[in-house]
Amino acid sequence: MTTKSKRGKPVNLYLRDSDIARVRELTAFAAGQGERTSDSLIVRAALQIASPGRAFLAALREVASADLRFKA
Repeated sequence: MTTKSKRGKPVNLYLRDSDIARVRELTAFAAGQGERTSDSLIVRAALQIASPGRAFLAALREVASADLRFKA
């Protein structure tokens, strides 16, 4: 019988300085609440509360407009 690992796999994310600062802000908030965390847990928690909708599309369009990889 084989069991699947519950470990994640490494991925590359391209984050701007402002994104990293936001992760650090959330990490500091969690630490202030007595939580020991990591960047990975912060991103996973943010994904847990994210939901499809207008606010998500607006945020996606905002970050895409500033991303040079998506410029024509």
